Amino acid sequence: MKTPTWRKQLAALGTAAALLLTAMPICAQAATPSSEQLQAQHEQERDHWRFGGGHGHKSEARKARKLEFMQEAAQYFGIATEGKSAEQLHKELKAAREANPAKWEKFKSEKKAQHMARLQDTAKRLGISTEGKTARQLQDEIRELCKNRMIKQKEEKKSADAKSQS
Repeated sequence: MKTPTWRKQLAALGTAAALLLTAMPICAQAATPSSEQLQAQHEQERDHWRFGGGHGHKSEARKARKLEFMQEAAQYFGIATEGKSAEQLHKELKAAREANPAKWEKFKSEKKAQHMARLQDTAKRLGISTEGKTARQLQDEIRELCKNRMIKQKEEKKSADAKSQS
């Protein structure tokens, strides 16, 4: 009786896969990165989180900023904030916002203007032109400039350390 060719092919593929799987740990051990490579990777990951990579993470500072914003909005709408939790304050602000949408829009536009003024001030201090740019464009340019400065400082520090060691 003749064995079908698909069975032979399947047996050959299974044998090849088994051999590859047994050889993989040997290859993985040989390719362990050096401590310098691990340090560089760690620096890169840390920079990723420092410059906006922390998606979905609400830090304590962010919660504090949100509470401060809600308190400003409550003051703008004439809502007392003493002894109220963030949830209570949020519910009352939502009711005030729905009751007077024009006032809410005015509050938002004032906050956006304040934010834009801070961005423009920071950009001017850093030597970035602000004419005709949106808030998003200014934020991106400021972030990129600061990131590049930090990278340059790290490189200078590494070269100074290397010179002092030799």
